[in-house]
Amino acid sequence: MLKPGVIPGKEPILRVGIVLPEDKQKTITLLIKDVKTTFLVINDEHRIPVFNHKIEVRLFENTLSLKAYDYSGPIRNIKLIQDNENTSIDAYPVIAGRGFHWAKQIHVNLPHTIEISIVNNVLMLVNELPLETYLACVATSEMGAECPDSFIEAQTIVARSWMLANVEQKHIQFGFDVCNDDCCQRYQGVNNLTETSKSGAMKTKGQVLMFDNTICDARYSKSCGGIMEKFENLWEDKPLPYMQNISDSKDDFNVDLSIEQEMEKWVESSPEAFCSPHFIPEDQLKKYLGNVDEEGHYFRWTVKTTQKEIVDNINNKLNLEAEKIISLKPLKRAGSGRMLELEINYRDKSGNLKAIVIYKDYEVRRVLHKMFLYSSAIVINEVFSEDLDYPVEFIFKGAGWGHGAGLCQIGGLGMSLNGYKTKEILYHYYPGSTLEKIYH
Repeated sequence: MLKPGVIPGKEPILRVGIVLPEDKQKTITLLIKDVKTTFLVINDEHRIPVFNHKIEVRLFENTLSLKAYDYSGPIRNIKLIQDNENTSIDAYPVIAGRGFHWAKQIHVNLPHTIEISIVNNVLMLVNELPLETYLACVATSEMGAECPDSFIEAQTIVARSWMLANVEQKHIQFGFDVCNDDCCQRYQGVNNLTETSKSGAMKTKGQVLMFDNTICDARYSKSCGGIMEKFENLWEDKPLPYMQNISDSKDDFNVDLSIEQEMEKWVESSPEAFCSPHFIPEDQLKKYLGNVDEEGHYFRWTVKTTQKEIVDNINNKLNLEAEKIISLKPLKRAGSGRMLELEINYRDKSGNLKAIVIYKDYEVRRVLHKMFLYSSAIVINEVFSEDLDYPVEFIFKGAGWGHGAGLCQIGGLGMSLNGYKTKEILYHYYPGSTLEKIYH
């Protein structure tokens, strides 16, 4: 596994969680493409040839059951080792979009080594592979294979930098570096691997963004909505000079979206940002997006929710006993218009008026939508009925898709399609950073 703060001198081996304990799966099917060069290792001891193209792994009475393979004694874990680096194993079902409203089950084709073990009485699947192979897959799992070279190269460098900065270590308790999904970085195996994405990894091998002799914690999201967000407004209160409130454009928009009236004008407008339809029309986006993202509006969008829906969701997410939501009041906004503080005024089941304040982008997005709101850069409109003292509907008008810090993927795509080079994209989204090669 990777070690935080360590700059590697050679290409690391990465461990990626594909099926997680939270998925609560008790069965996984594996389709072996090349049985001649694939070997099965049971309990880290017994290496045997694979003789059929399909293996069904089931959890039964706290042991792994392998259909068509006889083994005396309990099976705690298995490994499938592929000696042919050009082949892969199809694993399913695997969740893509875990915890979000676009979640779905997909097949993933995994190269190199696969491990399946028992954790908390459910199955866990980990893919172990070289970092550069992983990055070539990430580039076209995060976005589509039709993206131009300069964007693919920029996305690969950003993904490598974030991975090697290794700040969050969200899954260290399970013994892997990252998961396969939006929680970390999207990785769908070799499903979408192309010559372009392989070339992007090869041409940029070992290149990372550096700041003050440290690899940049290079976060990124789908669309900033026109202005990038500061690191400290989203995560820990530790400013990073290379992630600031910067206009996603050639020129500064000169707006203050912490002011409510300015924000209201902003979401109704269409400024000439790199992530806007001025640079990449939204009816063309599907061509460039990965197969997990929805086809829709990312720069500006509208979501409606009923009184009942929002009551149910807020009660569920915050463990309240609200009877009616009286108002949703923005108290403080960040520079991109994303929420720092939102006051929820409600009436409880005894008729008492109460209020609760929620903080930061992630929590606002989590609380206001059954799965997850696209962005917290929203203006909230309340719709009333004549005889009621509470809104019957809430309309969220929003800007952007995701947290908005670092690389704006659709903005980077817009830059690339309009002739900007890899370095120009990187230095626009991470100002003050430098591009350096740390291994060959």
